[in-house]
Amino acid sequence: MRLKSFSIGHYKNLKNFNLGFDGDSFIDLFVGKNGSGKSNLFEALVEVFRHLYEYDREKTEPKFDYTISYEINGVVTEITWEADQLTINGRERATVGETLLPDNLLIYYSGHNDIVASLVSDYEETFRKRIKNADFDESRRFIGIGPEYKALLLAVLLMQKPDNKAQQFICKKLGIKALGITKPGGRGLTQPVVKLELKRPLYAKGINYNIISNDDSDRYWKPAGITKAFLDRLTNCASQEPSNLALAEGYFSSDDRYTLYFDIAKIQQEFVDFSAQEFFRQLDNLKTLGMLADIAIPLQLCSGLDASIANFSDGQFQSVYIYSIVELFKDRNCLTLLDEPDSFLHPEWQFEFLKQVLEITDTAAKNNHVLMSSHSASTITTANENVINLFELQGDTIVVNKVNKADIIKSLSAGLISFSESEARLNIHHALKNTTGAVLFTEGITDEMILETAWTKLFPAQRRSFEIQNAFDRIFLRNLFSREELEKNFPDRIMFALFDFDEAFDDWNGLKKECDSVTDPFKGLSKQLRCKHHYAMLLPVPDVEILKRQVLDSNGKPWGKGADSHLSIELLFYKDEFLGSWFQKKATSGGGEIIEFIGDKVSFAKNFVPTLDTACFEPFNLVFEFIQSKCTTLTTT
Repeated sequence: MRLKSFSIGHYKNLKNFNLGFDGDSFIDLFVGKNGSGKSNLFEALVEVFRHLYEYDREKTEPKFDYTISYEINGVVTEITWEADQLTINGRERATVGETLLPDNLLIYYSGHNDIVASLVSDYEETFRKRIKNADFDESRRFIGIGPEYKALLLAVLLMQKPDNKAQQFICKKLGIKALGITKPGGRGLTQPVVKLELKRPLYAKGINYNIISNDDSDRYWKPAGITKAFLDRLTNCASQEPSNLALAEGYFSSDDRYTLYFDIAKIQQEFVDFSAQEFFRQLDNLKTLGMLADIAIPLQLCSGLDASIANFSDGQFQSVYIYSIVELFKDRNCLTLLDEPDSFLHPEWQFEFLKQVLEITDTAAKNNHVLMSSHSASTITTANENVINLFELQGDTIVVNKVNKADIIKSLSAGLISFSESEARLNIHHALKNTTGAVLFTEGITDEMILETAWTKLFPAQRRSFEIQNAFDRIFLRNLFSREELEKNFPDRIMFALFDFDEAFDDWNGLKKECDSVTDPFKGLSKQLRCKHHYAMLLPVPDVEILKRQVLDSNGKPWGKGADSHLSIELLFYKDEFLGSWFQKKATSGGGEIIEFIGDKVSFAKNFVPTLDTACFEPFNLVFEFIQSKCTTLTTT
């Protein structure tokens, strides 16, 4: 499934709007200032496909004329609605009939767009009205994936077999060691189970649906059709273990609810004819009926702590949901709309957000076209330039242009995001043109301030033989040392890139080396890059037990990825007495604990660091010694 083009006569601020999709990437990213029309585009697409899905039944009419073209399984379809006339592939039609349509329209809304949520809700209500007596043979085409779907999505993926790629991805990303309930006395885990909470569905109004016998005559409030067939098959998968664990289960008449435990292995065997997506659709139908109140899978984290799906934060869920949605629906032709899904994410999560794309299989990418809007600098920097579409106002018309990343950043920087890659590059170029010696590049301005203070504390009477220059952020610092322009424009100048030992470990690790220079993490891991005068360094690890655990394993080796590393430059000054003011202890998803910086970085670097004793700056001595040794070596050679 792939959109080819979309035109709108007039919808809100989109007038005579035309959009073409001429690339081959399965994800297209849209950016623009607030009010530029990004969300209106998504709203219009929802309206169009609601019109097409419901046309033969409801004869609904959209609020605007449109033409949409898309390709499914190699077949291109063009549909036009103009002057109350439906035209498909050039022929006027009275019905949509057997015309190929996307199997599903998947819509993620994070809460900031009430209109999209309302459109999805209206469709769901229309669909629900057709589910009389729970006797129906269809599943809804629109699936709105809001926060309330977190448990259902994760549960379905965790119920897949251990060799399933999606199941492995979820377990790895969320730190899940095993599924099951801890037995009394901590004697291992039960077999993996899923817990369902069922409540009286919307169709079961009146005493005729009351549960009296709780047998085949009235179990589950007398469902019919595929709902009854699904629940009957699910009942065959009831777990035998909870009875030995004194867990409350069964039908509770006082609450008119079921609490049920099902053996996941039995589910895999019973529903061997179901794909993960088909199983999701059956559970989603229960949700649409108002029957599914909750779904949970007891599990154990890698830390050894017991948990459940509900324990994962929305941020953790958002970090895996693009992958989850696309993989779950990989066998169906889908259009997925993600309307600023990163708007409420921490910048660290935003940077990781699009990396999920690299994990998605070819099959999923072929069948699913993902449109995503964003104005996050962190997200934009990880995108490929050819998938970024910029909403702009030209005269009185909104247009979308494909623009390279640097130009988009420049356009958005006026009040929307404070990131300018070109400005950072010009600033660095100017600094290098006006100096001649070695240069130590840091990630950001506060790092530069701290290192300058450290030098004056450690060597108050000695002139520094190298410049210290910030590179705006770790991403730009990595890119700066990945490209050849530094070497070409400033040959024979010694340059160092100093990274924090946190997420930036991935940036440091990704720089190609000629050889290792320092292999002891307590002295600061360092390596010579392909350019013989360029070096990449990590902060030295302090000999403080809790900080060591944040970056090194039991053998004193790095954990191997930035997501597991937590040593920012501020932590080199950590002391217990600073807890509460500058640092705090934070519980991790794996059940552990880390120290993190909580203050204002600028205030810390500018006002607090200069007040510290010289002894507090000792870790930086290792950084400066390494730099000076390389400068001395070049001078003597």
